[in-house]
Amino acid sequence: MTDAQPGSAQAGTPTKEIGGGASQAYGVMPHISRIERPFLPILERDPAYSELPIEDGFNWVEAFFQVGDGEWYLVAFRSKHAPYADDAYLTWLDERASSAASRHPGFMYYFIGTPRPSGNCLSFCLWQSRQEAVAAAADPEHRAAMELGLPFFEHYRLERYRITRRDGVLTFHALEPAVSSDHGHAA
Repeated sequence: MTDAQPGSAQAGTPTKEIGGGASQAYGVMPHISRIERPFLPILERDPAYSELPIEDGFNWVEAFFQVGDGEWYLVAFRSKHAPYADDAYLTWLDERASSAASRHPGFMYYFIGTPRPSGNCLSFCLWQSRQEAVAAAADPEHRAAMELGLPFFEHYRLERYRITRRDGVLTFHALEPAVSSDHGHAA
C-alpha cells in the first residue's frame, strides 16, 4: 500500500502528469531489470537526467505505453560524488545494492546511474509496491552497500514516488519529504 488512496493526491505533495557507464574494473552492468511485457525498457532520454525531475529524464510514457491502469512505487537516489570519490567503487556498491534488491519479491527495475562531470548522479529502483521496497531496503547486503558509500558523497537525496496510470495518463506523486544529507551525514 502507498500513503495515499489510489486516484487521489496526498495533501501537500506535488504531482506531475505526463502525457497519454559502468566501470570495467568492477565488472558492473549498468541496469538490472525484471520488467516484462507489457512494460518496455526504461531508458534515459536526456543525458542530463540526473539533474532533471525524475519524470522528465526517462522514457516513462513509452515504457508504460502498453500497460493498463495501475500503481507502482519508485525510489530515486540522487547524489553528488565528492571530488575524491572512486566512481568505479561507488558503481560497484550500487551494483551490490541492485543485486540485493533484485532477489526480493516486487522488484521490477534498478537503474544504475553514471556520474556526470559535475559529480551529480541518479539511480532508481521501481517496485510493484511500497511494502516490498521497504522489506528489500532492510536486506543486509543493501544496507552494507549504502553505508560503505556514504563517505564518498558531498550530499545525497532520497526521493519516493507513487506512480499511477489512470486512463492512459501516467502521474508521479511525490511522497513524504525527501531525505537529504550534506557531507554524507543524515540531516
